[in-house]
Amino acid sequence: MGVLATALSYGPPVLRDADVDSSLVTELQDAIENQRAIIQIVPGEGNVLGVWVFNGDAYAFRNKSGGATAGMYKSTSTGWSEVDLGSALNFDGTTVDGEPVPGNSGTPTSITGNTSGASGTLMAISFSGEWTTGAKGAMVLTDETGTFEDNEDLHMELLTFDTGSETISEGDTITGATSGKTAVVTSVRISSGTYADSDAAGLISVKNNTGTWTNSEPININGVQHALVNGAAEPVSTKVAVADGALYSQTLNPGGTYEFINYNFLSETPNISMYGVNGADKGFGYDGTTFYKNFTGVETDTPEHIIAHSSHLFYSFPSGTIQHSSIATPNKWSVITGAGELGIGDTVSGFQTEVGDSVTNTMSVFTRNDTYILYGSSAADWALKRFHGGTGAIPFTIQKMGQTFFLDDRGLTSLYTVYNFGDFQSTVASDKVEALMQQQKSKTQTSIRVRAKNQYRLFFSDTTGITLTFINKKNLGIMPFTLSHQINCACSAEDANGFEVLYGGFTDGYVRRIDSGTSFDGETVASFIRTAYYHYDTPDVTKRFREVTLEMNADTATTLTMYPTFDFGGTYSPRTVPVSNSYSIDVTADQWTEADISNSSTGVTAVASERVRINGLGVNMGLIIKNSSIYDKPITLQGTVVEYTPRGLRR
Repeated sequence: MGVLATALSYGPPVLRDADVDSSLVTELQDAIENQRAIIQIVPGEGNVLGVWVFNGDAYAFRNKSGGATAGMYKSTSTGWSEVDLGSALNFDGTTVDGEPVPGNSGTPTSITGNTSGASGTLMAISFSGEWTTGAKGAMVLTDETGTFEDNEDLHMELLTFDTGSETISEGDTITGATSGKTAVVTSVRISSGTYADSDAAGLISVKNNTGTWTNSEPININGVQHALVNGAAEPVSTKVAVADGALYSQTLNPGGTYEFINYNFLSETPNISMYGVNGADKGFGYDGTTFYKNFTGVETDTPEHIIAHSSHLFYSFPSGTIQHSSIATPNKWSVITGAGELGIGDTVSGFQTEVGDSVTNTMSVFTRNDTYILYGSSAADWALKRFHGGTGAIPFTIQKMGQTFFLDDRGLTSLYTVYNFGDFQSTVASDKVEALMQQQKSKTQTSIRVRAKNQYRLFFSDTTGITLTFINKKNLGIMPFTLSHQINCACSAEDANGFEVLYGGFTDGYVRRIDSGTSFDGETVASFIRTAYYHYDTPDVTKRFREVTLEMNADTATTLTMYPTFDFGGTYSPRTVPVSNSYSIDVTADQWTEADISNSSTGVTAVASERVRINGLGVNMGLIIKNSSIYDKPITLQGTVVEYTPRGLRR
């Protein structure tokens, strides 16, 4: 087991009632510890650098032992399994003959070294520049035979045609009228003639080719002739590029801070992939089988932040520039096919997609001190406009919560409030804990959104954090917390069943599932709630407080400690005798009865009610209720009923 839950559920299904059969409680606790014992640390050393969920599986990144490279690991039922990053061959010296395109499904393209005779199956490719005028990049190959040589010509099979009378385009499925062979067009080069004159001739790059075509047979698309095959034994081996070095095993540079997205650029079910950056290496893509790095052409090709927007893959670079891929092709970085660059003049701290007009969305671009909005749908009409000067985001704090929230110098705020009310302190969601936020903002580590609870969580580098709960764009509560382990990175994603999962990568090398189980990775969870002081509508009347009834939802029988305090924590004189500072409360777990089961309504909740006799004197009272446990499930306080006797006006 690779992913470490903070504590697992109460074991496998059982037929006994844990609240009735006391022996079962011990058995269930033992089952939790047995499961925790088989959980493994992510291999390697140092912090977990990144954690993500793709196709329902959890992935983690950590420096390998020795720190020379980093590894990518997948969580399995038997532990963390290292992902083989595969082999790649760099290339340059591309030609006008054709462009290799991997077979995303079906039969991939085969690449052959013209001098060495080595060959490999093309599984992925990435390059910058225009292929016909000189592109540079890398091919990811499998099933390699022989040894590729530096500077040798790289060949692939191309279908030669002439007598072209109708346009042949990328993505077309072509059929040989005589042979019955089929293929999918990946690119077309016209070497002479035109379709209009019915004498177009050139080369067709194909994938998923089913066999050898016949000379002079019609090339049909949807039953209509578009051209003729020119030559026997087509497709023929043709030079398309030159090897730049030898075949090598792909690795990841050590260190960095990882950021990920999942996205489908082709709008076809099998083609969703995960994409990542880390600020220490090239950006990369992974489809569950093949890993590849993106060659953007930037001199220092180490992107820091990532987003998919309008079918383009966007990267930010430390130089203050934003690069995006060609449309619907995250592996191509060519201006001719739609890639581009946006200058922003400051280091980007993150992106987020925003709601735009009825046709396209917009994209927010944050720097440390300013916010921009990108309008348009492609390089043809991009318009980057300053949204608000003086309001920016600290990296890794940008989260979509219906509206985009981010941590600024003034605290946690949103684009919605900045747009409507400016950068005044009153617009800051965390203004009630401003002193804490100002103290901790320099320690910001990462953040996540918790959709199930409408929460934004911010983690600091001293094991502390803060949770804010939002309903209808309003902040309904703020709660600081302290973890038993230091978190380094985190993610909010969906598992294979579509349920939300929260993972944290920690400095001790473990990946822990957040909001899972009942402990801090086997350590005690200390929790408390403190109510406001209340005078029961008579602020000047002294009262003798006699009893408190707590109404709670409790899935586990447990013991709470309650501390009543009076007069805003002051001491009433003369003091009441006797007086107790704390009271122990035994909570009985909620019980489902036969009546509950037969009830036709849904959402029936049993509420435990526990009465506590107290003795205290004051005009008002507040309560502190504490719990400390490893195995207790959460308890929800629904309300309190207080019994008191008026004693007269306080003088």
